[in-house]
Amino acid sequence: MINSPVDEIKSRLDVVDVVGGYIRLSKAGRNYRALCPFHSEKTPSFFVSPERQMWYCFGCQKGGSIFDFVMQMDGLEFGDALKVLAQRAGVELKKIDPKLSAKWKTEKTRLYEICELAAKFFERQLEAGKTGQSVQKYLKERGLKSKTIQEWRIGYGPDKWQALSDFLKGRGYGEEEIERTGLSVRKDEIQNSNYDRFRNRIIFPIYDLNGGVVGFSGRIFGEGEPKYLNTPNTLIYDKSRVLYGLDRAKLDIRKDNFCVLVEGQMDVIMSHQAGVRNAVASSGTALTVEHLKIIKRYTENLAMAFDMDLAGETATKRSIDLAVSAGFDTKVIEMPVNQDPADCLKNNPPTWLEAIKKARSVMEFYFSIAFSKFTPGLAEGKREIAKIILPVLKRIPNKIEQSHWLSELGKKLKTEEKILIEEMKKIKEQKFGETRLAAAASAETDFQKKRDNFKIKKERNNTEEYLLALLFAYPDLSKDFKTQPSYLFTNSDLAELFKKIKRQEAANSEDIRDDLPADLADRINYLVFKNDLSEEARGEISDDFNPKKEIEFCFSQLKDRYCRQRLSQINLAIKEAENPPAGEKKDKISLKKLTEEFNKLCKQMS
Repeated sequence: MINSPVDEIKSRLDVVDVVGGYIRLSKAGRNYRALCPFHSEKTPSFFVSPERQMWYCFGCQKGGSIFDFVMQMDGLEFGDALKVLAQRAGVELKKIDPKLSAKWKTEKTRLYEICELAAKFFERQLEAGKTGQSVQKYLKERGLKSKTIQEWRIGYGPDKWQALSDFLKGRGYGEEEIERTGLSVRKDEIQNSNYDRFRNRIIFPIYDLNGGVVGFSGRIFGEGEPKYLNTPNTLIYDKSRVLYGLDRAKLDIRKDNFCVLVEGQMDVIMSHQAGVRNAVASSGTALTVEHLKIIKRYTENLAMAFDMDLAGETATKRSIDLAVSAGFDTKVIEMPVNQDPADCLKNNPPTWLEAIKKARSVMEFYFSIAFSKFTPGLAEGKREIAKIILPVLKRIPNKIEQSHWLSELGKKLKTEEKILIEEMKKIKEQKFGETRLAAAASAETDFQKKRDNFKIKKERNNTEEYLLALLFAYPDLSKDFKTQPSYLFTNSDLAELFKKIKRQEAANSEDIRDDLPADLADRINYLVFKNDLSEEARGEISDDFNPKKEIEFCFSQLKDRYCRQRLSQINLAIKEAENPPAGEKKDKISLKKLTEEFNKLCKQMS
């Protein structure tokens, strides 16, 4: 029987679909596996079980239900994850008492609500009024259809100082809350109160991966500076981690195993309108390592669209170099001079589609640029060409690919490959991208160190979990261990599960789960899933594997740990009994009992 929204959501959503909406999964027996999205790894150690509706990573030891996954991926608290998954499942969350509602709502929830209301406000301003009509006319002249404008919720910020703020205040939101969303700017000496950030601008809402509005980008309508204005970083919006259009493009990126990276919102929208639905753009900032990590959840094939005239610009080179360094199969989409994808799609849509098909590898692109600028027959030309190409070659992580292009460069320059290698070794690594990549690698090293530091603690918890998982996997053996005390378990949840097992004829997970709260029932699924994965990781269980002996060994480990902890406590109590405070006598009776218990425990351990 479904008793709560949580149970109803779980009944409607499949863990494979939810997790697969974020990362690429591949079938592995009865489960699915992937590279873990929570830590860097080269060999997949992240598993998803459609049978258990659970996920678990052997690398970072994280796991749980769909709620745990969404909370981890999107940095949400439970209440926010509940709303996200309820919307996806089509489950209506019943209204609760306003006092309880206010307590339940987190600060993030309030900011999401404000941004959603702001998006609706901007939409209405576009639909009504003379200026709104002019903006619609302009957008259609740029090539957007009415349906596209509505689907992407493009709006207009009126040319008034506090129109949006007054609207939001009228809905019960405070001035400081509105400011924390980035929609208003703190008052200064000129203005008596906070004023709206987006005034007289075409508004493009920015969405998170779940389609929630987290920020805005505003293009000036008419003349004025700056041309584009973006929401600053807030509690719910980090421009270094948000890609415009990814909420709509992620499924197509995974399906096509290919991502098209463009520069602006109009490029993304026009591409989607033309059927290129795997296009995204960085959101108000240059491409970052974090952006690339997110794209890599869906594909390792990336095509970047840049104007040929921008090829020498640092920002363009940095984006390409970052992608290459991050291990992407990177291609460059070459655009007609002075045209961006939106221009191509407005003037001649097939031009853009053909440009994507003809996207060249990064090295082909750099070779084309370098050899078009300088003459390879002259010594000076060879030097300048090498200056352009060798730094890029040095950043290619795959040595076979690197060797191929060194060979090609040697042929074209009629220069020995070993000389080019010597010159390449002299090149200092550029720091704009590599520093952050190195920082990411360093963070991973720190993660490994922390994991080693907590190894004893995790081994303790793992012994308890492994023991219960064995009892569930081999329920007929549970009757042989009913005399074992539950106080051996330091984890209260696991101790409660063991008590339930002792009261059952056999440790049947289904029978026990029916009599448990939802969180403990999930814990059973989680334990059994981990045990299943451990068996798969070992391969088929060897003939000498004896589950009863495994269980006995686990109990012996728990007893040994308990005895050691108890001995430490008794030892401290004996010292206190032998050295009473001034004016008090030794408690000989207590001292005798403590000594007897101490000796008894020592014998048990031996």
